[in-house]
Amino acid sequence: MTDRVPMQVDADILIVDDNPANVELLLALLEDAGYLRLEGITDPRRVAARVAEHAPDLILLDVRMPHLNGLELMERLSAGGAEAPAVIILTAQIDDATRYRALELGARDFLTKPFDQVEVLQRIRNVLHMQRLMKERAERAELLEALVAERTQELVARARHDPLTGLPNRLSLLDELGAWLAARRDAAVLFLSIEGMDEVSRLHGFGVADELARAAARRLRECVPEGFLAVWNSTQWVLLCDCAPARGATGALAERLLAGFRPPVEVEHMRLHLGLRIGIAAEADERSPEQLVRMAALALPAGEGQWQAYEAELETRMQRRNGIREALRGAVGRDEFSLVYQPKVELCSGDIVGVEALLRWDSSAYGRVSPAEFVPIAEASGEILAIGGWVVRAALATLRRWREARRVADVFGMAINVSTQQLMQPDFAERLVAEVEASGVPPAALELEVTESGLMQDMALAARHLDHLARAGFRIAIDDFGTGHSSLAYLKALPVSVLKIDRAFIRELHANPADQRLTGTVIDMARHFEFITVAEGVEQEAQLERLIDMGCDLVQGFMFAPPLKEDALFRLMKTGFAHMPVFGGAVA
Repeated sequence: MTDRVPMQVDADILIVDDNPANVELLLALLEDAGYLRLEGITDPRRVAARVAEHAPDLILLDVRMPHLNGLELMERLSAGGAEAPAVIILTAQIDDATRYRALELGARDFLTKPFDQVEVLQRIRNVLHMQRLMKERAERAELLEALVAERTQELVARARHDPLTGLPNRLSLLDELGAWLAARRDAAVLFLSIEGMDEVSRLHGFGVADELARAAARRLRECVPEGFLAVWNSTQWVLLCDCAPARGATGALAERLLAGFRPPVEVEHMRLHLGLRIGIAAEADERSPEQLVRMAALALPAGEGQWQAYEAELETRMQRRNGIREALRGAVGRDEFSLVYQPKVELCSGDIVGVEALLRWDSSAYGRVSPAEFVPIAEASGEILAIGGWVVRAALATLRRWREARRVADVFGMAINVSTQQLMQPDFAERLVAEVEASGVPPAALELEVTESGLMQDMALAARHLDHLARAGFRIAIDDFGTGHSSLAYLKALPVSVLKIDRAFIRELHANPADQRLTGTVIDMARHFEFITVAEGVEQEAQLERLIDMGCDLVQGFMFAPPLKEDALFRLMKTGFAHMPVFGGAVA
């Protein structure tokens, strides 16, 4: 019958017995069986040194020996710290107490003298096989433990790093900043907002945007190789710099970063531009890492290519913005909004032929709040949709009342501003047409002012809405023309009927040749397209004279009147401006 337990001929076997005859007998037996690495020792005092030098796989150990018996030797080997070799006890006669003690010390088996050769070989083979299995199991356990430790380390690294750029993430950043603060190191936190990533992903795909993010990380590293750069989110990163919190040092660092982002970034044979805004917070007493990062984020300037350092006043502004955002909720229901009207004056006659309806807010919590302050907050929060809907309803109700009372001519128009969010609503045009039809006001009496930036948000959707509205009879005006993405292509494609020249070109029109050329070009172009031109912000007679000479159609501005309440408007309309010398009249 074939033995199922394989023989390990290369096993290192040590025989320890004070009787040389027993040692020789076992050596001969094992050598004949094919074992190759055998050694016999008759003095048990030499065994510890042999095991320390090279531990055998198996010790055949006699119990009763002079100087040091087998049990004492096992105790000594176990106390050595290293794992003791497997032991088979050799004995002619053994009591139960000795047997139990040997098992406690780790004995694997027992061989009784005189030896039976078959039994000896089988028991040795069994113990060596079990020892090999245990060793392999231990090695596999060690390997598994090493793999688990390696994988754990990888997971920890992933949990602390951005997978796209390989940079430390928010968790690593806060830990690093916490260590800096604990060590009293000078720390400046630069919150970096990278502008243009979303647009690149929309235009060129996420793969290009990912490559662009990696390229941006490399460029930041080149600009400030000594800093600790981390990813806060996909488009906002944070740079820690070990520098004195003096404004000059951090300002110079910010300028270096801004300059580094001015050249385009080359990705997949394309030259792509990214913008950068930087908010800075320097080390402050009793501030946590989270507070410092928040302070830097709060300091982010509104304009691209700029930096700003944190100041306590920013907290006050933020609190006011948050308060205004909350106050805007429900402001329509509380009837806190009203309309005022700025006259539009026809330059060929001096008559008031229309108005622009402008929004005013008298908050129960903040009093009169400027549109320049609350409108951007309303746009950011989405409240502008409810507010814009109120403006449409209020303008229609007012215009209907004026027309029914014959206070204005049939050709008298009212302009209202349409926000980008309103224009981007899928059903904006349909709802507006239905609302105007229900009011009884002819669509031609309502002029809708849209901004160039609003059109650029989604040109296809904007064009679809404006085409629908123009076919229904509304007049479409481009507000603040010349300050955004002015393009002859969209003027040709969209059903525009009015161009409003921004006040930025009117302010120095009487003295600045460049503004004169630009304004004259816009008016000439509008004339060729058969658009009506309206100049905003006219405040001086010299400006007005220039506009008359250029052939502008309508003007509005403080030279004629600020935005007025209804009663004041109609008092002014009784006289108009035809009597002014610039219109050919005589001053009373």
